[in-house]
Amino acid sequence: MKQINFRNTRQFYLNHRLILLLFFLLIYVSQIKAQEIVLTSGNSISDTGGSVSYSVGQIIQQNATGSNGSIIQGIQFYFDSSTLTVIDMETNLEIATYPNPTTSILNIHVDDFKPNTLSYKLFNTSGKLISNGTVTDNTTRINVDHLQMATYILKINNTLNQKVQTFKIIKN
Repeated sequence: MKQINFRNTRQFYLNHRLILLLFFLLIYVSQIKAQEIVLTSGNSISDTGGSVSYSVGQIIQQNATGSNGSIIQGIQFYFDSSTLTVIDMETNLEIATYPNPTTSILNIHVDDFKPNTLSYKLFNTSGKLISNGTVTDNTTRINVDHLQMATYILKINNTLNQKVQTFKIIKN
């Protein structure tokens, strides 16, 4: 009668189980879609001039250039365009900045404006002065179109009592 070596048989079954487990694991991993996005909305529009598909919730950006022009496509972030208002308790000035985030123009609005009493300075997050000037009217417009997409610090200085109001500005 032939003697069976249980140690080798057991090793054989363990190796097969390990190979089978790795095989199923590879099948499972191949079915995972890491870049899949759950979109909240979207649609496709087509006409004789071409077609456009859009969706809300994409997180990828791509620049496309063609013979008819160029487009930035595929990036959509939720943001709340809001007005940030600060009331200076000493002078009772209400100072608002809008829109925030902004793309090209930043407005500084001052209720109860008095000429030659306020100035502004716009800094990047490293503290470098980007722009400065005086607040010339109830609503002063600052062109930020040339700035890169980033966060900036806007300081409003009240020249009567050196009181400073600071705003965080987001440039998209």
